[in-house]
Amino acid sequence: MNRITNQMINNTMTYNLQRHQIDMDQFQNQLGTGKAVRIPRDNPIAATNQMLYRTRLSEIDQYISNIGETQARLNEVDTALQSSLRIFQRIRELAVQGANGIYSNFERKEAAAAEMNQLLEELVSIANQKGATGRSIFGGFNTGTEEQPNPFVPIYMTLTAGRQGDAMIGVEYRGNIGEQIREISKGEYLEVNIPGNKVFWATEQTLTSGADSTNYSASSNQVIKIDGKEIEIAAGDNVDIIIDKINNSGVSVKASKGGINNLILNTTTPHQIWLEDKGSGTVLQDLGLVNKNFPQPPNNIDPTASIGGMSIFDMMIQVRDDLVRGDQELVGGRDLGMIDGALDNILRHLAATGARQSRADELAKRSEYEKGNITELLAKTEGIDYPETIMNFKWLESVHDYALSVGAKTIKSTLLDFLR
Repeated sequence: MNRITNQMINNTMTYNLQRHQIDMDQFQNQLGTGKAVRIPRDNPIAATNQMLYRTRLSEIDQYISNIGETQARLNEVDTALQSSLRIFQRIRELAVQGANGIYSNFERKEAAAAEMNQLLEELVSIANQKGATGRSIFGGFNTGTEEQPNPFVPIYMTLTAGRQGDAMIGVEYRGNIGEQIREISKGEYLEVNIPGNKVFWATEQTLTSGADSTNYSASSNQVIKIDGKEIEIAAGDNVDIIIDKINNSGVSVKASKGGINNLILNTTTPHQIWLEDKGSGTVLQDLGLVNKNFPQPPNNIDPTASIGGMSIFDMMIQVRDDLVRGDQELVGGRDLGMIDGALDNILRHLAATGARQSRADELAKRSEYEKGNITELLAKTEGIDYPETIMNFKWLESVHDYALSVGAKTIKSTLLDFLR
């Protein structure tokens, strides 16, 4: 049988009172801060989950911000494309009227030409449009610098036909093919722009080299880039192997060989082909497609190569000139066909932009929903149940009072008390 001393009773009572005070202090901190975990050692698992939830909330907030910017940028692109579409619908009306021969000589040569020039100026203005951030929408990565503020540069000349005066005779694209992307969810990315060499193009392009490549053989391992896609060329590859590699690369360009064993490139969708020899390579230069003196795009096509296909601006200039000449056959045939092709290209990019907008809208809803779920989980892990915590505190307070009362009676019953 164990011997219980007064000292043991006192120590037990003191230990219980201190434990009550520690628990009461914890409840007081929880009620004062509203948090179930004050430091990680209070509940390591809950503390770990809280850090994970807070990290995820920070990620979601950033994605929501990215989605908002993406929606704004896509809205700018959509607005510009809608404006371009209205211009082309008016151009088509003018072409149909010109093809039907309903214009008098004055109307055809002066009024129609004047309106076409104004529509052309407006379309160049749309192509050079800058967004809310001051960056060009259709310039690729070249979003505007002091030296080159606009991606599309018009070329003027004085025209006497139709009394046009200083009128546009060409437009050069000096942007690039860079696609700006935003991360809108973990591992999900969305393009927020369209390079101008794609959207403002009316027909498919053909590049025909003037160089005979019968005896051509790559001198070393090199890399060429077509529309931004890298294609590896091995030492000893001849033109036939290079053609196969281009056709199997997945770009919207098909390669073939001409009658003098010259290389021919054709786009499969309307756009301007973007060619580049990467690094110190010279494959495209040696094959007669890239200018050796100006090898970097844009406008780096070798002068001996022939170029087929038109940009939207070239097409409009041709339609204007045909209207001025009164060539009803060309206006009603070739020109209307090119106008319809340009309309189809704009509609295709408009549809793609609309699809991206729909995806961004759905991701915005999904992100907001996920944010609500994570916030609720964090609240359950981090916060306290106030009624339950108050009840536990009151219960502990009563237990503590009972312990003090019992302890007071136990401590005073000593040998001295009996000797009095």
